[in-house]
Amino acid sequence: MNAEPPITPPPPPTRLAFPDARQLRSRDVFRLVTRVWPFIRPYRRHLVYLFLLTLPALLGGLVGLNLTRVFFDVVGHGDKLTRAQAWMLRVPLNADRRTVLIHACVVGGIAAVVGLTIVGFLAGYAIWILQRISNLFRVNLYTRMQELSVRFHSEEKIGDAIFRMFQDSAAIPNVIDGLIVQPVMFFPAAIGSILYLVWYDYRLALIVLLLMPANFILAWAFANSLRAAFIGEREATALATTRIEETLASIRTVKAFGTEAGEADHYARENWDAFLAGRRARLMLARYRVITNTVRGLAYVAAMYVGATEVMAGGRAGLGHVAVSLGLFQGSIALVSRVSARTRNITDQWGSMQDVVVAISRVLEMLGQAPEHSVSSGRAIPPKSAAALRFDGVNFAYDPRSPVLAGVSLEARAGEITAIAGPSGSGKSTIISLIVRFFDPTAGSILLDAKPIAEFELTAWRGMLSVALQENPLFTASIRDNVAYGRPNASTGEVAEAIHRAGLGQFVASLPAGLDTMLGEKGSKLSVGQAQRLGLARAILRNAPILLLDEPTSSLDVATEEAVMIGLREWVNADPKRRMVILATHRRTTASRADRVYHLAAGRLVAADGSALDDVPIREVSNA
Repeated sequence: MNAEPPITPPPPPTRLAFPDARQLRSRDVFRLVTRVWPFIRPYRRHLVYLFLLTLPALLGGLVGLNLTRVFFDVVGHGDKLTRAQAWMLRVPLNADRRTVLIHACVVGGIAAVVGLTIVGFLAGYAIWILQRISNLFRVNLYTRMQELSVRFHSEEKIGDAIFRMFQDSAAIPNVIDGLIVQPVMFFPAAIGSILYLVWYDYRLALIVLLLMPANFILAWAFANSLRAAFIGEREATALATTRIEETLASIRTVKAFGTEAGEADHYARENWDAFLAGRRARLMLARYRVITNTVRGLAYVAAMYVGATEVMAGGRAGLGHVAVSLGLFQGSIALVSRVSARTRNITDQWGSMQDVVVAISRVLEMLGQAPEHSVSSGRAIPPKSAAALRFDGVNFAYDPRSPVLAGVSLEARAGEITAIAGPSGSGKSTIISLIVRFFDPTAGSILLDAKPIAEFELTAWRGMLSVALQENPLFTASIRDNVAYGRPNASTGEVAEAIHRAGLGQFVASLPAGLDTMLGEKGSKLSVGQAQRLGLARAILRNAPILLLDEPTSSLDVATEEAVMIGLREWVNADPKRRMVILATHRRTTASRADRVYHLAAGRLVAADGSALDDVPIREVSNA
């Protein structure tokens, strides 16, 4: 029971698709099972086992009901034992009342111990199933999150995404519990109880049969209002969570501008709105539960009246024509109360499910979106090294109305440093993104030794690349761990060499803990230039054939820039037939140290003087 199935690829977005939270209807609650079935399926046999283990509880209920009749009728009133009661107590039919009492207490004690043990095991087993499904759900959703496009993540609020991942996805156990586990445990007991009542007292059975649909009708009537209230609560809470994330992520800016008080006021208002939304939702749920409990109470009073009048009138009741007695009355009332309580629990679950369906729909809404610029994986495996990477008439636009690249043709060769120079907004970073295949060209092609890179298996292609983007997030870990992120098995010597080539050798050597120095969150203990060079060291250490650098020297002084470019040259020259560097830069000094320079302006290649490249040859810069 402790085995955990391997993490499987998450279902495709079409299988996770679900209506927007504000368009949900009551029937969509039941559709949740089909949407999350891929995560339930590995544990379906455990759900079957759970159902089978609930069946012995019916036998235990019969033992309890018969013991009630023994205590009230035989011991209390002096009635004779039936053959079934005598067999259960292991006493003769003519046993005296004291003997019957002693045996009944022993059997009751044994039944209580066994019953509570089984109930405890069932509860633990159900929790184990729910925890495993919940873990599988979250891990797969996290995997799916990483597969979504760069465009999606750039537009999604991180705070809201975190809230959906941790708070909304936490509702998955309630889906399984409310739609599968509770019904699995409820219906066998309810059916058995109703059959018992029909046999012994069909009028009480009728009360139970009327109570159940009454509760379900109330649940259905409240569903839409509850969903609307829970939507408001979750959206308001997510907004407040986003405020926390954005403020803490920009804490230096907040402090520098002295806006702490203003941010606190913003959060106070948003948190108060979340509180009011939560209070509205909880009060509505409380009203719903008050009404269902009132209906339950009225049904219990009706059952007490009917049963009491039967006891006073005497005679026989039920399809079995059983003689009405105080013991039968007590047992039947206990059974009515138990079925009523279970029905109330199920309908309470339905009320809570309105919150659950909103939560899960918010998760599935985020994960079911098809990225605008999705890329497909090919099947070919790229070579271990290549002579050239070439752009052939590449066009690209994030929005069709605003082209970013137009007719770009360029080539980077092994053994060389190729620079793409141009001002901010000229399209340099887009070229790097197209090589990484964050996006695919709108027109034209990108070729590795004459083979389109789109034909390569995506993971294998990215394994050919090592990237240092303009923003290189660092982790709250040691310098060693940050640099070795893309190659965790690298030796200390290899890490040190990469740091040296990135121009950080002296800085790291000056630290008391050296490579084991712990960095603050997102590298907060480093300057912008130091953090940039750590990202560069990380890219160099990966040792992929193609090194892609986006503005690698933008935050460096001239002397440090020189050291970094020398380090890059050493890296290329160490294996010139295999390695190439492609860097995007707006700095002329950086571009001047490259072997090959392409000038970009407004998404088009231009000559060094800024004129359009028609018949003007591309400038090649000698390393000499």
